[in-house]
Amino acid sequence: MDEKGLYRRYIKRMLDIVIAFLGLLALSPLMLLIAFLVRARLGSPVLFKQPRPGKNERIFYLCKFRSMTDEAGEDGRLLPDAKRLTKFGRFMRAGSLDELPQLINILRGDMSFVGPRPLSIYYLPHYPAEFRKRHAVRPGLTGLAQVNGRNSLPWDERFRADIQYVQSISLAQDAGIMRDTFLKVLRHADVSIRGTDCLKDYGCYSVLKEHYMEGKQWTGMTYAEIGSYFWLAGNKMEGRENGIAWLPVMEDGCFTFSGRSAIDLALRDILDSRRVGKAYVPSYCCVSMLQAFLDRGIKTVFYQVGYKEGQFTYQLPRAGSGDVVLIMSYFGLGAKQAHAAISQLHALGAVIIQDRTHSLLREEPACAASDYVVASLRKWFAVPTGGWLGKRRGKLSGKPTAESNETVREKIAAMKEKYDYLTGSVKRKESFLLAQAKFENELIHADRLLKIDGTSENIIRRVDAGQVIDKRRRNAALLIKGLKDLEGEVLSFPQIDLSRDTPIFVPIFLKTEDRDSLKKFLSARGIYCPVHWPETMGAPQGIRENELSLICDQRYGEGDMHAIVAAVHEWHETLLRDRKAMMDGMRAAGNEGRRG
Repeated sequence: MDEKGLYRRYIKRMLDIVIAFLGLLALSPLMLLIAFLVRARLGSPVLFKQPRPGKNERIFYLCKFRSMTDEAGEDGRLLPDAKRLTKFGRFMRAGSLDELPQLINILRGDMSFVGPRPLSIYYLPHYPAEFRKRHAVRPGLTGLAQVNGRNSLPWDERFRADIQYVQSISLAQDAGIMRDTFLKVLRHADVSIRGTDCLKDYGCYSVLKEHYMEGKQWTGMTYAEIGSYFWLAGNKMEGRENGIAWLPVMEDGCFTFSGRSAIDLALRDILDSRRVGKAYVPSYCCVSMLQAFLDRGIKTVFYQVGYKEGQFTYQLPRAGSGDVVLIMSYFGLGAKQAHAAISQLHALGAVIIQDRTHSLLREEPACAASDYVVASLRKWFAVPTGGWLGKRRGKLSGKPTAESNETVREKIAAMKEKYDYLTGSVKRKESFLLAQAKFENELIHADRLLKIDGTSENIIRRVDAGQVIDKRRRNAALLIKGLKDLEGEVLSFPQIDLSRDTPIFVPIFLKTEDRDSLKKFLSARGIYCPVHWPETMGAPQGIRENELSLICDQRYGEGDMHAIVAAVHEWHETLLRDRKAMMDGMRAAGNEGRRG
């Protein structure tokens, strides 16, 4: 093993342990003084703990001294960081004194002294594959990006510096970074506050980067693009109230502000009558589904969700009394496997939260063995926000009480501006994209007791579910028929029964490099097909490496589906040409070598 490999695998961790232990001993008087001042000036708690992605994206709780107040606006949301940061907090941040408790994280093995900084877990869905490599090592108290600009460095440059570090770890480099960090802290250099003009949130930045390109409009497309956020047209609520018979039948239920709010309220109801030991969650899910558990420090354990012979499979956890299991069926397709898993887990005494978002409009009802059913409604309809929670037996101990109409005001304006863009009366889309991304980012901190806003509830009560079901099934059928010739050659479909299934998307499965290539190809042509879900959080890669979600919702018609099919075929033809050119080049190089 070479010197760098020896350092990377063994010596680096040994040095972290020794230096962190000695540092805690030497700095304990200073840390006690800071703790006293934080308690006196900012109140309790003294330590700020927040989930962050560690090595291989595994979630840990990062410790800092608290540097901000809990001041909230009239709508109940926390004010921006820049407004909650006090003079004392600025002083601590300028000297990196708030970072001292991370010595505990280093000693525990969550972090290293040097490595890519652990950023928000809510950035995980936005990393492109090339930047996910920053999580191949333990995150650091400081890193190459921090000594080359710290927070003032543009996001892409920060991440390239992180990747450069991962690829070139050495004792000399770590020593140089620690030296430069010490000098920068002494000079109070390169300190910026998230939420100000000089530092845009990465979630907002990545959305603008992916969606702002002006793609070519394919023949047959109804609008300038396909996919991404829903829009709102005008102010008038059209149509009569149709009722909500399409929601699961439960003993008690309520609308919520969002899907994650529904999970949070279900967990509150559970904790009201029992203690929770562990939360078992699917390996194929998004970080927002875990927020309620992470916020409460509940240990989450992943159970494996697989994909075999066109169906999703579940490797059941050893859950029992006192455990909560979050489970879902995927893409609105056959729910038989998910329901069988729920019944088995319920028989073991576990409390089951069934996420029915993907199968919301499927004819088959929610599993009778599920204790709670949750759903995100804004994934299906043109609503600013909205979720739903149902309890199988008994009454919910708490329901949303806080008004949210003001909270969604900018979101509604952005949805209307998007419609204006799609119909040609607005020429640029940066404004509404930024507003949408900002709303998604602030949703992380939204009060879980916010009610669904009035606009969303009015729209939901007027939904013609039968029409939505029919349109989605017709669109899905067109996509499947149009791409049938590529099945088995470059992509595959799961088993879909359109007499019963109502797809939220039409998932296709490809090799990872082909999936990423196709997604980029489609985005450049104004067709935005999401990946569900790129963040691993320490779970096995599995399905997320190969899946791409094709748009089939009720906003679009036959021409739009033909446009998607045509774009996928053009990508395939380009792929074949590129591969043929590469093979020809390799053969030519081989022939030249033999002649030489």
